[in-house]
Amino acid sequence: MIPQKPMRAESGRQSLTQRLVRVFAAIAFSVGLHAPAFAQATQPKPVASAPQAAVPAKAATLPPQALPVKPTTSAPQAVPAKPAVVAPQAVPAKPGAAVPHSAFEVPPTSVPARKSPLVKAPNGKMVAADIARILSRGELVVAFIGTDSFPFFSINKDGEHVGSDIDLARLIAKELGVPVRFDRTSKTFDAAVEMAADGRADIAMGRLARTLARSQKVNFSQVYIRLGHSFLINRVEFAKISGDRAAPRVIRNFTGKLGVIANSAWEEFGRRNFPKAKIVPYPTWAKTVEAVKKGEVVAIYRDEFEIQQIMRPNPELALTLRTVTFNDLYSPISVMVGINDVSLLTFIDEVIAQRTEIPTVEEMLKELK
Repeated sequence: MIPQKPMRAESGRQSLTQRLVRVFAAIAFSVGLHAPAFAQATQPKPVASAPQAAVPAKAATLPPQALPVKPTTSAPQAVPAKPAVVAPQAVPAKPGAAVPHSAFEVPPTSVPARKSPLVKAPNGKMVAADIARILSRGELVVAFIGTDSFPFFSINKDGEHVGSDIDLARLIAKELGVPVRFDRTSKTFDAAVEMAADGRADIAMGRLARTLARSQKVNFSQVYIRLGHSFLINRVEFAKISGDRAAPRVIRNFTGKLGVIANSAWEEFGRRNFPKAKIVPYPTWAKTVEAVKKGEVVAIYRDEFEIQQIMRPNPELALTLRTVTFNDLYSPISVMVGINDVSLLTFIDEVIAQRTEIPTVEEMLKELK
């Protein structure tokens, strides 16, 4: 039998150890330590035994965390689209109701008051400055060339201005509520345009065609009539340059001397439409007509009205002269307005658009008889 004494000694040592643990645990509790941790620190270390194979230690247990999920190779799943961002719209608030603020609201900023571009006219109305200028003066000044051009503008036996352009000028003044004054001091068509350009006249009229040169100085109203282009040809001189070629081909590729009125739209039209011709400008239309009669030029170039006025009263001229009217060349006729008079231009366009009586080319040609 194994003696029991050593066992009692071992048991006594364990009993003593337990008592010491309880004592130190009480002391630790009094100073704020936890007994379990202290007990663990005071446990006897195990006796080193024979070396064993290294066993990987288990990782410390941590609180579970969300780990990113790796995409699988399965079929793609529909991803909900982000809602489209819609700009907030102003909702009218009820009278007296408080308007809630939101993240979309822009804080109010002080906007400086802009001075009104309108001017108070003598009649008390607020209008654009160019309109107010005419109303304050009390009349519409219209520039015409000094030479009459029936049936567009001329002076009858009673000393009154008559014609289709005169009627349109009077209609514009009537809609403005002022009388019209015709300025006939211009010696050329371009001089009349210059009066509107530099402000000596409110507008310029009188068969004034739109050209590239004039567009750099004035504004054009909408076209109120189109005039066909014509040649008045000296038969003898034309035969010299045509030879055996057909007349239409010679005219389309005109290479002879072509008379036009100086400082008029016809200089520009001649150079553009007949680039091979030699343009010969004359100071007046009467001198231009004399030139073609004498054979100084092969032909003269102007609209069909002026050409017809030469031939109809003098049928005997058909022996030496002939006319040619082009069916694809026209002069767009407009009212010329100062470059800064934008409101006046808009007003005139409306007057032209709302006319109840619109003269036609055919009606005007009948008046030449």
